[in-house]
Amino acid sequence: MFMSYSIFYWVHIVSYIAWLFALAASLFLASKVRAEKNDRRKQLYMKWERLATDTGAHLGAIGILISGAAMASLPVGPRWGWFNVQLYPWLALKQGFFILILVLVVLSMRRSSAFRKALKREREEKERTNDTIRKRWSSAYRMSLLVYLLVVINTFLGLVKPYLLG
Repeated sequence: MFMSYSIFYWVHIVSYIAWLFALAASLFLASKVRAEKNDRRKQLYMKWERLATDTGAHLGAIGILISGAAMASLPVGPRWGWFNVQLYPWLALKQGFFILILVLVVLSMRRSSAFRKALKREREEKERTNDTIRKRWSSAYRMSLLVYLLVVINTFLGLVKPYLLG
């Protein structure tokens, strides 16, 4: 039993790390987008940024959701339980952030989809719709920055847990 808890614990940690790496990749690629003058290369950097963000969000959210649920359900390891607010207020706050993160991830993925559709339309119609593409990417990027901010806060809460809120 302890072995399975350890596996889920490390899946949880690796999922957060994947999300934080996606944040670093997103920030790097966004700086490339802003610095690039060539529209085609700019669109390529935008596409890569969305891919890094979407991949990090999928791996992070799914890994954390599954491993967190498994750790809470196993009879070994720390007994945080399922949303025991009175005993572990830091966990309740962390879970609240995570639920908000999941909702925002869905919205971010919808904005990424709108960006990809605008890119595809531009390629198919051979029109210069750079303003539309830029606006769609900026909208998706801003949403993912909010998600990343909440992920960093959630990671911090996980690191300082009982010391912060009792």
